[in-house]
Amino acid sequence: MTMKDAGIIPVTIKTMKLNGTGNISVQIIAQDDNLLPPYFPGAHIDVFIPELGPRQYSLCGENGNGEYYEICVKLAEDSTGGSHFIHHHFRPGDSLTISAPRNHFPLPDAGKYLFFAGGIGITPLLAMAEHVAKQQIEFELHYSVSDSEHIAFLPRLTAPVLAKNVFIHDSSANDSLRHNTPLSLCQPDENTRVLACGPDGFIQRLEDIMRTHHWQENQLSFERFSNANIGKDAENQAFHIQLNSTGQRYLVGPKQSIAEVLLSARVDIMLSCEQGICGSCITDVIDGIPDHRDCVLTEEEKAENTQITLCCSRSKSPVLVLDL
Repeated sequence: MTMKDAGIIPVTIKTMKLNGTGNISVQIIAQDDNLLPPYFPGAHIDVFIPELGPRQYSLCGENGNGEYYEICVKLAEDSTGGSHFIHHHFRPGDSLTISAPRNHFPLPDAGKYLFFAGGIGITPLLAMAEHVAKQQIEFELHYSVSDSEHIAFLPRLTAPVLAKNVFIHDSSANDSLRHNTPLSLCQPDENTRVLACGPDGFIQRLEDIMRTHHWQENQLSFERFSNANIGKDAENQAFHIQLNSTGQRYLVGPKQSIAEVLLSARVDIMLSCEQGICGSCITDVIDGIPDHRDCVLTEEEKAENTQITLCCSRSKSPVLVLDL
């Protein structure tokens, strides 16, 4: 993996604390008394973990004045990766590096918002809800958890600014989207935008409900934990990529990604999640037709065919000319 040096920020872990069963909140501050770059709700950062490389985490704190960032990390079952390292090896006072914030899950303009969080998917949506509440825009925040012990950010969720608009759904009590669809989802409204973050099954269920009740597809924006398209390469075809700057062509085989081929050729690209969910490797397309397999670009952006995620997407045309 590689990432250009631009935008890399040295930071120090300020505090770590439990935040519901299995979750740990980490506050980080810039080194040398610097301020951290501003961001808007929905943004995430890469945290560079020793021997593992970058892992993506949503910024869940209020933007404030750049004094600190906050992330919340759930310890995945049987994890030996990023969440395991953060839970078991990070300590207050440790130095590490992060990327500057990126936002591929922005808050769109709307007259009303419906937020749906599945588990640790609360992290970007909490910041959005607080932002909307301060602007006195109508909203609902629906937060699904496996049981009440796993609720994160309970003091913020029950604070006066949010409390009356927050609905916590406890799956252990059969209170879930599947068993108890909120009335607001059964009443489509053209001025409302729906934003969701959670596991694939959670997002799929929400999409099915909205389709049943005749919402428009462009009213839903979501961020997944993983990309279900990864690994489905049985029907992949080989194609060439061409660098617009030099004219050099490279063959991408059925079991290779564009990013793998470019890195082997020592082409300097940004690469992070390798799943098409973080957006760090988005590159402009000069010519050709991408085969989009990411979860970052919107349907409108995919239809334009002017950008591609190098880590997972492919080409429908024999040659794809990239702005590299």
